[in-house]
Amino acid sequence: MSQPLLSVRGLYKAFGKVVTARDLDIDFHPGQLTSIIGPNGAGKSTLINVLTGALPADQGRILFQGRDITGLPVHQRVQMGLCRSFQVVNVFPGLSVFHNVQIPVLALAGRGRRVLGSLAREQEARRETERILEMVGLADKASQPASALSHGDQRLLEVGIALAARPRLLFLDEPTAGMNPVERREILAGIQRLSRQGVTTFVIVEHDMDIVFSLSDRVIVLHRGDIICDGEPSAVQCDPQVRECYLGEEVL
Repeated sequence: MSQPLLSVRGLYKAFGKVVTARDLDIDFHPGQLTSIIGPNGAGKSTLINVLTGALPADQGRILFQGRDITGLPVHQRVQMGLCRSFQVVNVFPGLSVFHNVQIPVLALAGRGRRVLGSLAREQEARRETERILEMVGLADKASQPASALSHGDQRLLEVGIALAARPRLLFLDEPTAGMNPVERREILAGIQRLSRQGVTTFVIVEHDMDIVFSLSDRVIVLHRGDIICDGEPSAVQCDPQVRECYLGEEVL
């Protein structure tokens, strides 16, 4: 097994008497597509928020590529290659698909303050933007306003915006929320393809068990701030504690 991209040791987080992360030890390895599952209140989104810097850890250490980032703010973690998406679609609806991606590409290159009228002269950024749109399957919709995209395509655009930061590790928080079955299949196929191509390492928080067990290399099961199972999808499906706690017939 390769050296972990992200290591979590003794992570503890609580809100009053509600514990959302109880002395967690986790390693995330390059190229391993991981899903984090659990019922509402299990601590999934809180875990992402702590790992990406939106919330402070109460106790424990977080190491990214061997560096202790426990106290670093969000923007410094992003600069290092640790990024995330959100449950709510977060794009610029009035801008074109192309400009939605090109703006963070320029920002990464230190040219983010240029006005939109000058973007055409940024040939290197243009090529990078085109490459990203090709990767996420939106190249043919580059000129469309983001508001004209379907919900599923807006989610793909959000992944493209995140990829503009060249993340080594990308957390996706419920990437299929609000999608119809066709959109769900399309974005999952895209995420799996990007993972197999080694574009980045994905960690997904998801409720849909069909998605989790068909997509993932590894599944982590959280329950009230504890990890009750961590392993390959087939092993998690058969785990008695997982079945008893909350998955029920969905894992059959």
